[in-house]
Amino acid sequence: MLFLLSTAYSYGQISPGDLTTAHAKYEGMSNCTLCHDLGNKVSNNLCLDCHKDIQALIKKERGYHSSSDVKNKDCFQCHNEHHGRKFEMIRFDKDKFKHDLTGYKLEGKHDEIDCKKCHTSDFIADKDIKKRPDTFIGLDTKCLSCHADYHQKTLSSNDCKSCHNTEKFSPAINFNHDEADFKLKGKHLDVDCVKCHKETKRNGKDFQNFNNLNFKDCNACHTTPHEENVTGSCKQCHTETSFKNMRGKNRFNHNLTNFTLKGAHKKVDCFSCHAKNADPKLVFQDRIDNLHLYKK
Repeated sequence: MLFLLSTAYSYGQISPGDLTTAHAKYEGMSNCTLCHDLGNKVSNNLCLDCHKDIQALIKKERGYHSSSDVKNKDCFQCHNEHHGRKFEMIRFDKDKFKHDLTGYKLEGKHDEIDCKKCHTSDFIADKDIKKRPDTFIGLDTKCLSCHADYHQKTLSSNDCKSCHNTEKFSPAINFNHDEADFKLKGKHLDVDCVKCHKETKRNGKDFQNFNNLNFKDCNACHTTPHEENVTGSCKQCHTETSFKNMRGKNRFNHNLTNFTLKGAHKKVDCFSCHAKNADPKLVFQDRIDNLHLYKK
């Protein structure tokens, strides 16, 4: 009994206080050298022998502990011990914290959101780090590590920043439609994206298709008023500025119809015969008796 009291008294003289709950299992004189060099302060090397996740990031020169402000400091300058079981070893002013030092600069909405919205185990891939409660490490800088893939792997690139910024997801402010296979011209510049990229459901989630759209023929999106009476490319007569802007009046080969233009008819304005009508289906079809364009 005297030995036990003596040992407890000796330990009490050496130890400045209880360890935190996280390190409680290392309590006792026989465990001092797990963290301390004999007769010396806490060793950074011994800390990193246990905290291998931090050590791995430092070796890769990634994360806050690799920054110029931190890498030359002793661990105990920020994370000291022996202040009791409930002492918070990870303490910092979140409002003044320099997030740039982590290697990921907070911009746009990321600068406004609460830290815990991002620093959650749901977004941590590493299983060992994922087990640790209230950790601030282990996140990836890739957008899809935190955000669901709205495009559901239908795009060839996972570089979200090529289209989106951190202010808001929609509209995709960085997207340049001129770099797509279909370049927007005329009235297409004014059309709302959803008119072409329809909103649907896929796998039970909201979805818009931005890939592999059929645009080889105008009829893939537009209904033709000519039915099957006029063949060929719409662009031979129409422009993207306006359907009524006819550039094909002098280009259309009227000899392909069952009425060959001869004599003065060659000089007559098209709409003198094909009267402009409220119903565009009638313009080139039913206005003139027995004068129908036939399929080529």
